[in-house]
Parts: sequence; structure tokens; C-alpha cells
Amino acid sequence: MPESPSTAADAAARERAVDPRRNVVLEASAGTGKTSVLVRRYLNLLHAGVDPAHILAMTFTRQAAAEMRARIIEGLRAEAERSAAGRARWRTLRDRLGEIAISTVDAFCLSLLREFPLEADLDPGFTVADETEIPEMVRQAAEHALAVCGGLARDDAELAMLLAQLGPWRARTALTHLLARRLVVPRAFRRFLAGTPRDLTAETACRRAASALADRLAPRAAEVRRFLEDGPYDQARFGIVVRDLVLVCPAAAAWLPDGTGAAAPAPPATDPARTDPARTDPARADPARADPALADPARLAAALDRLRRYFLTARGAPRRSFPLPGVRPGAPVRRRFRAAAGAIAAAVHDVVARLDRDRNVVLVRAARRLFAVADRAYRQQIASRAQLDFTDVLERALDLLRRMDEFARSRYRLESRYQHVLVDECQDTSREQWELVWLLVRSWGEGAGLVHEAALPPSIFVVGDRKQSIFRFRDADVSVMQDAVDGVAALRDGAPAPDGGGVRQTIARSFRATPPLLAFLNDLFAAVPKAPARRDAFRFAAEDHFPCDPDVPREPAADLPLGVLVGSDAEECAAAVAAEVVRLLAGGTVRDRETGMTRPVRPGDVAVLFRARESHRAFERALGRQSVAVSVHKGLGFFDAEEIKDLRALLRFLARPRSELCAAAFLRSRVVGLSDRALAGLAGRLADALLAAEPPDAAAALADDDRQALDRARAGVPGWLALVDRLPPAEVVDRVLRESAYEVELGAGPALQARENLKKIRSIVRRVQNRGYATMARVAAHVDHLSGDVSNALVEAFDAVRLMTVHAAKGLEFPVVFLVDVGRGTGSDTPAIRVATDAGGGRPAVAVWPYRGDAGEAEDERLRDLEETKRLLYVAATRARERLYFAADAPRGELAMRRGSLGEVLPPAFTAALGTAAAAEAAVADWSGPSGRAHRLAIRRPPEPTAPAD
Repeated sequence: MPESPSTAADAAARERAVDPRRNVVLEASAGTGKTSVLVRRYLNLLHAGVDPAHILAMTFTRQAAAEMRARIIEGLRAEAERSAAGRARWRTLRDRLGEIAISTVDAFCLSLLREFPLEADLDPGFTVADETEIPEMVRQAAEHALAVCGGLARDDAELAMLLAQLGPWRARTALTHLLARRLVVPRAFRRFLAGTPRDLTAETACRRAASALADRLAPRAAEVRRFLEDGPYDQARFGIVVRDLVLVCPAAAAWLPDGTGAAAPAPPATDPARTDPARTDPARADPARADPALADPARLAAALDRLRRYFLTARGAPRRSFPLPGVRPGAPVRRRFRAAAGAIAAAVHDVVARLDRDRNVVLVRAARRLFAVADRAYRQQIASRAQLDFTDVLERALDLLRRMDEFARSRYRLESRYQHVLVDECQDTSREQWELVWLLVRSWGEGAGLVHEAALPPSIFVVGDRKQSIFRFRDADVSVMQDAVDGVAALRDGAPAPDGGGVRQTIARSFRATPPLLAFLNDLFAAVPKAPARRDAFRFAAEDHFPCDPDVPREPAADLPLGVLVGSDAEECAAAVAAEVVRLLAGGTVRDRETGMTRPVRPGDVAVLFRARESHRAFERALGRQSVAVSVHKGLGFFDAEEIKDLRALLRFLARPRSELCAAAFLRSRVVGLSDRALAGLAGRLADALLAAEPPDAAAALADDDRQALDRARAGVPGWLALVDRLPPAEVVDRVLRESAYEVELGAGPALQARENLKKIRSIVRRVQNRGYATMARVAAHVDHLSGDVSNALVEAFDAVRLMTVHAAKGLEFPVVFLVDVGRGTGSDTPAIRVATDAGGGRPAVAVWPYRGDAGEAEDERLRDLEETKRLLYVAATRARERLYFAADAPRGELAMRRGSLGEVLPPAFTAALGTAAAAEAAVADWSGPSGRAHRLAIRRPPEPTAPAD
């Protein structure tokens, strides 16, 4: 069969990408073998005689780095078996394999600082802070900042307003989020506030808004008069609205109808030390001549907020209907009242929008001061330990490279070492990380450095995929890929490649999915709505389509590679997924990745992917009820694992055995295993139940299982407590877990993960006690404060269905993928102080809860989320090799795609086809994509509940 044009273009792009003489930025779609391309380019550099010490290869995870290095070494060995040149190369490099280093960005920065500590102004003996201890330092820094700024707020109205608006909890979590992004946050604050009026305060903003509203209502005197005349004065809320209108627009007092009981506003409270303004300002005696700018700003602010709630919707749009009880629909007075209120609402909308922008500027200014205090406290803490965290490591490395011109000998060493740079997963790069790479290679474009003396000219190879950029919450910037193309093209004066090929190359031929699945993915993402004008837009152009046979035959309905699972709620949806997994395990087949032969489906072939971490519990339970082995993948929260909660409860009890709360947690943990009913029965005597010479009388009424569990605990607790002051805490914990047979009770299968997690937390306890926290009380307090996004311990793969987030699944592939909770939104986990850096480095958007700043910026942030959601959908769907299922709730038989969900970005025609088939209780849904090809999706529902046996 002749080669298709798309396949030929793909092959040509691969050849250019592995040529070490060319600078290349390669866009590689999902499943196209980008790692193989990168490995082949590395091997070709070695073939050309480049010393491995002169090659810098960087990726973004330790796992990817280890896999890449293993494949390079495997390639060298394979070449040694095939040719004499390969054997000679292997003999040369065999003793230097340690120099074949594939580094993460963090590891490279760390090695740079280790080599040049003095130039980086560091103590040569610095260490890197432990990931579990950083959250506690962040918490202490946030608490310090709140305490300091709480005192400053007495004299700082802006800080007082910020702290009052956020409250302690929101302020603390906002600072935690900002400190995690402290490399980008200061610059974002600075650029956002640049050009804003320095004399702008909350008071001036309120007074200016009130005056503006009075000016806007003046030409609408007739509408205001009708609103006041026709309004429902028997409603208390309307009376308050009238008073607020008169306060903001005093001229309206003259338009009040007689007998309404609404009077002009009372004079604002004033400082008794000043002259009474009613005596010096004649306008106070004549409301028609009063100036709202002279009113008390606090009263003005409250009045404007109440007017906002009456005239505007929750999203800030002018209301279209206003209550007028007792008046029939269609009555002339109702139409007049609605028209008059609508005119006022339009004016309120415009004025309040400006007020929100001004208030947001004031709040952001205060937030910058609050963050600066927290940042300084955190830096002092970490510096006092002679430690760096990974944000510091990147920041110091960047600063070092920026100042390398000051250190001639160090720059000479650095430039003579790295002559060829390979960057993997560029789409996950932040602007700071890309600057790091660029600082290493920019001298090539300037014609400087020792690298030009090498036989092979210096080269850079960058590979990534815009469509898979899903780490914006870590400040990854999808537009960096375009910056890489522009920058690399400018190297060596932008000289073109010998055959006319450009710097940017694309490959799309997939080695992962089957042709029917590839054809579906092409249509699905071609039909996803696009926003081509945005720099961060999701793109799926013709060059991104996977080459595949368009004449793929249809599959029988019983074995369709695409499916939809629906249930009335999350539990039913999980039950449908579990039933389909059981069906596949009973009779489904897949191709073996190694042999290519057909074989039965195994649990390890199946992945259940979801966007939100909270989703996995229902699916874990549903699969457990079907006796299907389950593995919860990393990223779902180490400190949320049940075994970690159990060990924390044990530590707390050993530290404070007389505490009722500590005793309750220990008794309920799986170390003891008392039921909730037993805890309720022993309430008030829980510590005595473990420590008293005789158990409480209530113990006699416990169920047999609970009484036996309590007896076992009573037998062990005295001995364990006797060891607390005699042995190190880690040894006491080991003794308790051993004597209570805790690990035996965990069982097998998924408990492998639990056992590894236990090893990890016990090593943390040992590390803590070795750093000076010798007593059980100090160890318990320290471990109790550990938190953060810590991964579960790594375990050897075992045959189980994998539950993981889409983010955790990136880079992986599975024969069968269930994309679940498609209609579920992302929830309300947006930080209270939101900082969004613009793709391409433009003006950032900063907003303080409840995010009433610039409406355009808010909408732009919404569009950013939408574009990343499209990329998340792409990553999720392309994990599948042979079967792909979509699972969503269908309350009342209708698919619900909520705001912020993956389903929100699905093609409307596709969602409609699924919804129609689900509502009709059909067995198959048909959808035709932009190519005209018809795709069939099997519809699965939860099994009917079985009747209980007689």
C-alpha cells in the first residue's frame, strides 16, 4: 500500500527531529513516541562523537528521567550486539554510564547551586527542605503574617478591610496558596498595580461611586420618581432601598410621595471634635442640594452594596424583574415600575462595576502587604535552617545564570560543558523554567562561548505538545511552546535548515490507539469549540489529526470500543462502571503491548480517570463490592489515607492518653477498631475504658466484637504507655503495630499501598525524632501539623484497576479507560486571592474574594479555565489504547454537564446525541463527526438491584 501524504510528512519530521545538526522544536501528539525520538536524538549525538558530559537532557519527573536513561543505555547495548562500531562505542562508554544523566529541572538547578554555591551567595552546606515539613513552615509564616497585619490593621484601613472581608480562614488559605507560588506572585502584584492611582482608597472609591450614581440618576429623574411612587412601601426591604437611594442621591428625597413614611436620611455620624457639618453646610438642611461625597463612607459602602443586591443579579447583571406584590401581571403600574427599576439598575450596574474595580485595587494593594510579611517570615524560617525549598532552588539558579557575566571563570566552565540541550515536556514549562533553559543557550546566538570550537555545532532540541499543557496551577504556560519556536529560530542568526525545513516540526502518527479510536478522537477534537484568537487556545488543526485508515469497518454492537455509562447519581454511575469492568474481566479481550497478541482483559489494564480528587471514593466502593482489586494512584493525598490517619491517632493517644478526644480517635482507628455505636455507649469514659483498673459499666453492654476489641486494647495499652518514656517514639510505634497485628489486618492486594504508606510515615517519625523532637508529645505535635500535596508511597505494580486523576495519568496509557464524572464541576477550591498570569506574559489578573474586580479580567480567567479543560479532555481521552468510556450522571434521564466540568467542552452535537440516547433508554448512541464518519457508542446502565434472599 502506498504511503499516505500525512504519514510521509510525519516520517520526514521525525528524521529532522533526530538529526543532531539541527535545532528543532517538535510538537508531538499523544502516543506518537516522543520519548523514542528524544532517545534516538541522544544516541545520534553519541554517534557523532559528542561526549555525554556535554549533553544536558531535562524532563519534569524523576520517573520520566529514569525511563529515558534506561532506554538510552538499552539502545547502546542493542547497537553493541548489531555492529562493530556499536561494540566499540559501548566499550568506550561502559565505564562512563554515570555521565549519561537525564535530569529533572529541579535536580539540574540543585546541581548548579552545589557547584557554584559562593557565586549563588549560599552556604556550601545547604540542604533541601523535606516536602512534609514545608507546609508547617508555610502555616507558621501565614499565622505570623495574620498576627502582625492584625495589629497594623488598627492604623491601616486597607488591611483592615481585607482581613474583615476574607476572615481568618480564607486569609490563611490564601497566604498558603500565594506562598506556594512565591516565584511569580510578587511580579504579578507589581505588574497589576502598576499605573493604578496611589491616592485611591476605599473611602474615595465609595464617595466617587456615590457621586457618579447621583450624576447618572439626575437625567433619569422621571424614572426615579415613578420607581418611588409605584414601589411596594409595605415591604421593609423596599423602604431600605428607598433610604439608600436618598442617601446616594439626596435629590430623590424631593420626589418621595406623601405618606410613604420614607424620610431623608439621618445625618451621618461625625467626629465630635469637629464642627457639626449640619451647621456649616446648608446642603444638609436641603437634601436636594446635598453632596453624597460628604456622607460617611462606611454608610455609603453599605448602601451601595444593598442597592447592588436589589438591582443586580448574583453575577452582576441588571435584573429584569422586580417584586411588586398584590399587583396582577400585565397591569400598567407593574410595567411602569419594572421599566423605572430597569433604568435605575442600568445606572447602578455601571457605577458598581467601577466601584468593584477600584475596591479590588485597594484590596490587592493590601494583599501585597500581607503577602510580603508572610514571605519574609517564611524566608527567615527556611534560611535559619540553612535550607532551600524547590522554589528557592529555581530562583537562585535563575539569579546565578543571570549574573554569570560577573564570574568569568564559572561562565567559561558552564558554557564549555553544555553544548547540546534536550528539553522534554516543554508544554509543562513555566516562564521561569524556560528562562533557565534560554540563559544556557542564548550565548550560541551571540556567537560567544567555547562551544563553537566543537566539531559538531551546538544544538537544542525541544519537544512538547500544546494540547497536553494541563499544569497551569503550577504556573505552566502553554504559550512557552511558541516562544521556544521563536527563540530557537533566532539562534545562529536564524539560518534556515539546508533542505528548507523549519525549526518547528510536528508528528501525529500514533502508536498507541486502534484505528477506530483514532478516527473518533480526530472527530471529537475537531468538533470541540475553538477560540483561535487566544494565545492559550486549544488547537487541533489538520496537522494534529492522527493518520488513520478512514475505511475502518464497523464493530459489532456487543463489542464497541466506545461507551457511555449513565446513572441517576454518582453512586449509580459508579455501579455502572463497576458492572462494566466485571463484564470486561469476564469476557473482554485486548492486545498485549509487548507481543501484539490478543489476550483476556486483566484488572491492571483498566484505568478510571476523574478530574476532581473527591470522585474516587464512590468508584473504590463500587469496585470493592464487586471484589475487583483497586489501586488508588498517587496524588490523592498521603495524609488523607486511612492508615496515616490511624497512625496519627496512635501518636496522639500515646502523647495524651487522658484526653477524651485522643482516646476516641485511637479507639475508632483500625488499631483498635471500635464501632461508632460502641463509642457512643462509652462517651465520657473513653480514656477510662482504656486506662482504668476496671472498665466502665457501659462496657458490659457492648456488642461481642466491640467488647473483644476493647479487651485486647486494654491488655496492650498499659505496656505501650510504659515504653513511651523509655524508648524512642519510632520504636514504640513499631512495637504497637507489631503487637496489635495492624498490618496483618490490612490484608492483601490494595493493602500493598497501605503498607508502603506506613513505612513512609514511620520513616518520617524517625526523621523527626532524630532532628531533636525526642519526646512523644513533640513528635505527635509535629507529625500532626504535617500536611500538603504529598504523594502516596511508590509500590511495585500489582494487578488492580487504577483510580487516578487526569493529571496523574499524563504520560501513561491503558487498554481500557473510563473517564468518569464527566459532568461534575471543579468545585469551589479557587483561592481567596486569585493570581492569574497571562499566557504570553501580559498583564496578570489579580482578584480578591468575592472576585468583583474587572469584569473583563474575570471573564478572561473563565476562558483560561475553559481552554485548559479542553486540554484536560484531550489528555484523558488519549490515554486509551482500545476502549474509551464516558461516565456521567443523568438525573431524571438527562445528562447534566455542569460549569467547570469536562463535559462542558464536549461538542454540543456529541453531548446531545448521548443525551437523546440515554433519555430514550437506547442501547447505542450514534454520532457523526466533522469527517462524516458515524461513531457508535454502547450505552451501559447500573445493574438492577437484586432482591434479598428469603
